[in-house]
Amino acid sequence: PRRVWTRRLGIGGPVSVIVPSKTLERIAQKRWRVTERRLHYVPNGVELERFAQAKPMPLPFPPDQVVIGWVGALRAEKNVGRLLRVFHAIRDLPVALAIVGDGPERARLEAEAKWLGLADRVYFAGHCDDPAVAYAAFDLFALTSDTEQMPYSVIEAMAAGLPVAATDVGDVRSMLAPAFASQSTAPPEDEGQLAAILRRLVLDKTARAVIGSANQSHARAHFGLDRMLETYGRLFSERLKQTA
Repeated sequence: PRRVWTRRLGIGGPVSVIVPSKTLERIAQKRWRVTERRLHYVPNGVELERFAQAKPMPLPFPPDQVVIGWVGALRAEKNVGRLLRVFHAIRDLPVALAIVGDGPERARLEAEAKWLGLADRVYFAGHCDDPAVAYAAFDLFALTSDTEQMPYSVIEAMAAGLPVAATDVGDVRSMLAPAFASQSTAPPEDEGQLAAILRRLVLDKTARAVIGSANQSHARAHFGLDRMLETYGRLFSERLKQTA
């Protein structure tokens, strides 16, 4: 409650508010009481071609294994433990899991992977200076967070031409190519459904290619860095004219 009231005070009056997600836009209207006139939605953007053209990082898996990838900070709300459990449910398939990133949860997650008997199928790559090379090494991308707004990792995976299997949190469903969004997401509590999504994608190479291409086209249409900067530039210019 204190944070809500602080925000209400801080963004009162003639202040314009820019939000990067539709989820946050709804929160700003309902909880922070920002009027529609003062509220602007500007989706995140990435360097699309960098992710489309990157060369893959080396991974310690046989070439016949389908690689599920994850990229991010290993924090509790990302719930990579859920991903390990879902991966365990499809361990009968020729599949491997690459976890790229670091954080306070890493040691616990490594221990959990070992306890689940997945140590030889799960690779903790640690921090990567250029995540584009990680996505280039994946066959599909998974996100198992408890909460998100508009995650950059999903946009980056889409820009790299990957299909996505994700928990239906924040803006994730609306970010994906509309034709495949509903079949690519599952409620956070339904790990069985998420495992089924991953199983289907692992087994169907054609589906991975079709969905990945649709995601990439959708990212190019909506989530380019140039488009984001152009929108910010226009909003700032309009604001400067109002205060001149």
